[in-house]
Amino acid sequence: MAYSQRRFARSPLYRLLQDHWDAFISVYEDQFQHRDGALRSVIEVVVSRYLDCGNPMNGFARIRCDDCGHERLLAFSCKCRGFCPSCQARRAEEWAAWLTGQRLAGVDHHHVVFTLPKMLRIYFKFDRSLLNGLSRAAYVSVLTYLKGLLGESCLPGMIIARQTFGQGARFNPHLHALLTDGGWDSQGGWQRIFGWDRPVLRKLFEVEVFRFLRERELLSTERMALIRSWRHSGFDVYVGEPVAETDRQRLEHLARYLLRAPISLERLWYDPQAGKVAIRPLQGEGAEPVELEPCEFIARLVLHIPDVRERQVLYYGVYANASKRMKQLQTSEGQGDSAGSGTLPEPPVVLTPFRKRQRMKWAQLIRKVWATDPLLCPDCGAQMRILAFITEPPVVDRILRHVGWRPGQPAPDLIRAPPTVLKVAESPS
Repeated sequence: MAYSQRRFARSPLYRLLQDHWDAFISVYEDQFQHRDGALRSVIEVVVSRYLDCGNPMNGFARIRCDDCGHERLLAFSCKCRGFCPSCQARRAEEWAAWLTGQRLAGVDHHHVVFTLPKMLRIYFKFDRSLLNGLSRAAYVSVLTYLKGLLGESCLPGMIIARQTFGQGARFNPHLHALLTDGGWDSQGGWQRIFGWDRPVLRKLFEVEVFRFLRERELLSTERMALIRSWRHSGFDVYVGEPVAETDRQRLEHLARYLLRAPISLERLWYDPQAGKVAIRPLQGEGAEPVELEPCEFIARLVLHIPDVRERQVLYYGVYANASKRMKQLQTSEGQGDSAGSGTLPEPPVVLTPFRKRQRMKWAQLIRKVWATDPLLCPDCGAQMRILAFITEPPVVDRILRHVGWRPGQPAPDLIRAPPTVLKVAESPS
């Protein structure tokens, strides 16, 4: 049968892993295990799934245009968290839309970044569960600061995303947060603060981090004293300018930034002939790119793959799912309280009781990420419809052989272009 296959240039990350993953596995124990610890089982699972991202042999959606009869197959993605740039971009897009539309209260928010000294980062490298304690330390430091200004009953809303990647893909655990520009009192009244004292916040964060590491028996008093004796301890808290509640576009941009993938494909360069990888710097990081051997780059990159049940985003204060204050605010809103000083701002959709959250449709996500409509017929421009999702291996194999797709062909790439499309002139009965 006649068919055509759209060909897309593979991303440098895909080609790099395809060329060097087996070599990396073979040398990991000798070259990297002493530095990075034993290779976690989740790493091999995620990378294998990524290398199969968009492979029609793993299943596809069958789509047809009723107007002209055009039919095509859309391969499934790997849906890996925190690694595949394509799947993570779709996840971040969906989360940003949900966050700004149904979670964030109608108040101004700040982008806040919490960073650690280099001396302490190694603890989190070998025990990722410590990231939970780090997130809690950041929230407690903010809560202590606000209660000192607005009273003991003040409760903010805070959403924290944990990131472990820094310049040159090095391991650098730090936190990005969206924080309300104030808090709610016990009666649901809104109280805003004017100005954040970064040195005070930094000191509070330092105290909380030292406290939880001491509780885990990981930090000695001598090392604490050494860090405190430095002119610049390495602790820092950046508080960005307030983002207005009405600036949804900027809030969505911040939310996507919080949930971005460890490496940007626009910054990655790979030369298969020379066997070199380069990471172009962001503005402000320096003019020279970071050049690495392929296996060294892979070793750095896979450190950022989250564990199976590891949460990438945590919700605190009013934004916590089990927050009693949220229920109080829901009650006060239902009684008709109006927005203003000392009251709940105009209606935050997040505070509506147990509303079913409508997830963004996959076709809409693809339109937003790739600026193309997967359900738009390329022949007549009409909307196509999904006939079925094909997942059973015998049926998948039969259809692919029918359209002429050979299993030996490289797995298609979904990162720089829309999902792989196979056009079929006629389908098997």
